[in-house]
Formats: sequence, C-alpha cells, structure tokens
Amino acid sequence: MRCQMVGKDRFRDVLDALTTSKAAMRCQDLVSALQRLGFEVCAGRKQGHKIVLHRGIPNFWSDGFTCGHGRNPEVKPAYVTKIRKLLVRYETEIVNYLESTDER
Repeated sequence: MRCQMVGKDRFRDVLDALTTSKAAMRCQDLVSALQRLGFEVCAGRKQGHKIVLHRGIPNFWSDGFTCGHGRNPEVKPAYVTKIRKLLVRYETEIVNYLESTDER
C-alpha cells in the first residue's frame, strides 16, 4: 500500500481537479492544488491578485491569477484554464521536481 502519491500521480490528480471543476474552483482550492505541486503562491499588489512562483522549474519566472472578493471567492474559469495550460506546458519539469523531492 502506498502512503504517498508519486510525482506523476500527484500531477495528474491536480490536473484532473482543475479540468473537472474549473467552473466552480474556489481560490483556496486552487492555491492548495498549486502548493501540492511545489508552487509558491504569494499575494500580489492588488486585492485578490496572486503571484505564482516555482523555484524548481528552470526558466520559469512567474505567472498569476485573480481571485474574486470576499472570503474564499470563486476563481474565474479563464484563470483556471490559464493555470491548467501552465501546468501542461511545464508537466515534465513539475513531475521531475516532485519526484526529486519525494526521494528525499
């Protein structure tokens, strides 16, 4: 029995969650999903704006998305799609990073 998901499984789990729930994804859910993949999510300059960083991906600077207002607001589907495309673009690097951190 596995106690912990391997990198590829964790990546697929997050990608599937973004694909199936993109119309109703809450800000905290998106932040948690990104953090599971090793991303840092920081507050931006404007209210609700989030900056996404990943130190384990070479040549990746940053990206971002905006949450709505209020407590744990929904993220607009366009931002969820944008983040999903980002993950697909860097899939190999993310999985390699996860697998290297899982070995420690």
